[in-house]
Amino acid sequence: MLPAFQSHPAAAIRPRGQPLQFLVSTPASVGTQAVILFTKEPYSQDALHGRSAILRCEVEDPAGVEFEWLQNGLPVQDTEQRFKEGSNLQFASVDRHRDAGDFQCVARNLLTGEEARTANASFNIKWIETGSVVLKQPASVAEIQPSSTVVLRCHIDGHPRPTWQWFRDGTPLPDGRSTYSVSNKERTLTLQSASPDDNGLYYCCARSAVGFVCSQNNFTLSIIDESFPQAVIVPQDLIVTKNEEAMFDCQFAAMPPPTQEWLFEDSPITNRSNPASPHVPRTTVFTNGSLLITQVRSRSTGVYKCVGRGQRGKALVLKATLRLAEIEEMAPFSPKVLTANQGHRVACNAPRGIPTPQVWWERNQERLPTSGRVHQEAEHLVFTSITETDAGTYTCHAANKAGEKKQELSITVATVPKWVEMPKDSQLEESKPGYLHCLSKASLKPTITWYRNGVSISEDSRFEISENGTLRINNVEVYDGTMYKCVSSTPAGSIEGYARVHVLEKLKFTPPPQPLQCMEFDKEVTVSCSATGREKPIIQWTKTDGSSLPSHVSHNAGILSFHKVSRSDSGNYTCIASNSPQGEIRATVQLVVAVYVTFKLEPEPMTVYQGHTAMFQCQAEGDPVPHIQWKGKDKILDPEEDGGPGSHTPYKMIQTIGLSVGAAVAYIIIVLGLMFYCKKRRKAKRLKKHPEGEEPEMECLNGGALLQNGQMTAEIQEEVALTNLGSSSGASKRHSAADKMHFPRSNLQTITTLGRGEFGEVFLAKAKGAEDGEGEALVLVKSLQTRDEQLQLDFRREAEMFGKLNHSNVVRLLGLCREAEPHYMVLEYVDLGDLKQFLRISKSKDESLKPQPLTTKHKVSLCTQVALGMEHLSNSRFVHRDLAARNCLVSAQRQVKVSSLSLSKDVYNSEYYHFRQAWIPLRWMPPEAVLEDEFSTKSDVWSFGVLMWEVFMHGEMPYTSLADDEVLAGLQSGKTKLPHPEGCPSRLAKLMQRCWAPSPKDRPSFSELATTLGDSPADSKA
Repeated sequence: MLPAFQSHPAAAIRPRGQPLQFLVSTPASVGTQAVILFTKEPYSQDALHGRSAILRCEVEDPAGVEFEWLQNGLPVQDTEQRFKEGSNLQFASVDRHRDAGDFQCVARNLLTGEEARTANASFNIKWIETGSVVLKQPASVAEIQPSSTVVLRCHIDGHPRPTWQWFRDGTPLPDGRSTYSVSNKERTLTLQSASPDDNGLYYCCARSAVGFVCSQNNFTLSIIDESFPQAVIVPQDLIVTKNEEAMFDCQFAAMPPPTQEWLFEDSPITNRSNPASPHVPRTTVFTNGSLLITQVRSRSTGVYKCVGRGQRGKALVLKATLRLAEIEEMAPFSPKVLTANQGHRVACNAPRGIPTPQVWWERNQERLPTSGRVHQEAEHLVFTSITETDAGTYTCHAANKAGEKKQELSITVATVPKWVEMPKDSQLEESKPGYLHCLSKASLKPTITWYRNGVSISEDSRFEISENGTLRINNVEVYDGTMYKCVSSTPAGSIEGYARVHVLEKLKFTPPPQPLQCMEFDKEVTVSCSATGREKPIIQWTKTDGSSLPSHVSHNAGILSFHKVSRSDSGNYTCIASNSPQGEIRATVQLVVAVYVTFKLEPEPMTVYQGHTAMFQCQAEGDPVPHIQWKGKDKILDPEEDGGPGSHTPYKMIQTIGLSVGAAVAYIIIVLGLMFYCKKRRKAKRLKKHPEGEEPEMECLNGGALLQNGQMTAEIQEEVALTNLGSSSGASKRHSAADKMHFPRSNLQTITTLGRGEFGEVFLAKAKGAEDGEGEALVLVKSLQTRDEQLQLDFRREAEMFGKLNHSNVVRLLGLCREAEPHYMVLEYVDLGDLKQFLRISKSKDESLKPQPLTTKHKVSLCTQVALGMEHLSNSRFVHRDLAARNCLVSAQRQVKVSSLSLSKDVYNSEYYHFRQAWIPLRWMPPEAVLEDEFSTKSDVWSFGVLMWEVFMHGEMPYTSLADDEVLAGLQSGKTKLPHPEGCPSRLAKLMQRCWAPSPKDRPSFSELATTLGDSPADSKA
């Protein structure tokens, strides 16, 4: 059966690129027609030998179609150099022999059996191939005689035909010379009358579009003419030591005998001394042609030429170099610490020298062998498996004719530490020093590192690590009861030991009751007293004088309840806490009964004539009896200053009134002028610091008040003592708001102390009824245990602000305990604690402590949540002033809430800096906040940028390599910058840099930050 393509002869002559339709009938489909349409066909093309190429073959509908390639009518088999890739034929390296011929693509439908073929295609393969230079005439080298014709042929070939060029001794033979001729057609070089002047190495090179090659086996022409000088003895290069003699041997032969002379720096050398030429060395030329140089010095070194001249031909010049032997000092070795039971190589680089120095190793003045466990290999000292016995001093020697140099190498073999005493679970007493032992030994002194909950404790001043590795806890706290890890390490490896510490709590009040407390008369009042110890203590209240408690007074679980306070309840009360192993402790509290101050008679507005007497009446009652004072014109009036009626004459009164009015008018004018001037300055300063449309914030979360429209904003009013409380509507409104947040102190059960801040202790507690619909909840309690008025105001400001905030990424204020001292602020708490500890644990190597690993996506999510919380804070016109990872809480579901633990007194005291009589988070603050005490939302944005850096650095301290004073100097100069966190996408790193813009107005808002972080892909590199 004829192939299908034979019924379509037009296929062989159609224009390239025009598809053909092949109609093929098969026995299985008689009476039907099927069409295979080629969309791409192979075509003839140029190809380079050794380069890749491809022949394409594609059909319109490839479903069910199988492709086959033919070369000269035979199927093409797949090889590494030529294979089918899809429907195309791929050539990895075209070969001019194997790939010559016609290629054809066959398409076959596997379902119907129909078949179609393309026209033939072939390669025009371009190539160039090196060859040798051969003697074409005469027939052999032995037949070459002086003055005879010599023809050389270049066997380099290629397609297309290359162009050739001939070389002798590396120099191209120029065209147009009469002594030789070149034939490109025959690829020959013809020397018309060869002579010794034509002697040399002949080779050819060829160039084409494919490339450039030179011949491999070349031809050396050596025509001997006895009248030409021939070298019999060739002088050799010499290296001698200073003041040693040197002898060059040189001899020529020719007929008649040639003449010979020596040159040094192109000056002839003779046996006669030449004082006028001191640069010419002391020499002797012997009759046999040898040259002797006595007492070689540096001026004797250089190139010497031995020149032989015959009757015919060019002079023959032989060169030899004389050099002085020298050797430089060897570079010193630094001591090396090598790991035991491993292979090591130490190189000893030979110093520079003439001749090249020989290198060898010695130990204990014995040369190391060339094989074995410790041996020398070239210039290397090799340990196939080093042991402790191999430690010691090794010496590397280098020597040549100029002398010998050596350097010693000290090798220490490091072994993995072994335990002498492992850490053990221990019971430590609270408030006393505690010790955990970690003793180990190794060939090198091990480095001891202690970890607490997976976080290194090297930065905590409460801990000391002795030289033998023992950990001392200077003053054991309750929260020290956790897991400790000791790592003993050397360069050879490390070992770890764990110890769990159980703290034996001392019997103590938590917190200690305030020694003086005030109770309101005729009201229900409770006084709380709580304590902790190794066993839960029993708490009782008694009267200090030993008398029994009145019937209307009861106590239960440490709560002393007065059902209706009477005046007789004043006095001293004692709280007694006791348990069986620790005995008892006592605290005395003085309770004072008082009555709120109320106005019995309030002054009323009145109108009087000038010069007449005005009388205001004011009466107040309370217990103790209140002291009444009058205030007028911003000062307290002194009743002693004015006499009784008639003490001043009308003239004196008029004079006094006139002077007063004049002074008042002048005062008002001065005040108005100053107010106008200050308002203009503040407005200009505010416009400079805040972008257009941005208002300054109202209040600060951690203390301090801000200016708004030139006026000081109203501060949250303190709860003053009972004797100073009035009955104004503002005060009653504040008290009604505070009453809504009142939380019974008796519903708090202390769990553990977290630390201390500026206000006082911060502790965890269980709270009954703190959350709607829940029985008990874990809460954070901040106590107010200071008499500092500014800190008291800051405490109440913080409570009021948290009470106003309502956002899923900000902790909620759950209640206030202010019926007795110390006052408590009860805040929401989440299970994993603060974000900084969470980040530190996330990079711990201890898998038992480490949570799921933090990916970039997780880190972006943490930052986004903080930005959302701070956006709510700034929209409510509050400023945080201490935003950092330590002041954010995180849950097991990785929900983050902005808080304000501020544990500046102990746990995080290293992150605060004492500056201008205050403790400030220096490393998180912008320059304007540190140096000018100017806080705003934009200063919080700076702190947020540092928090982002903390998240991507797993809780590392910012500027960890700098001391606090260096950080302060860097902020003042503007040169201190945090590095790009490893693994942080560049887009987020740029966002951090924007947060640290020197000018606050150039920093982004929290709304922009939240949007940018929310839109940021986790793997962004842009």
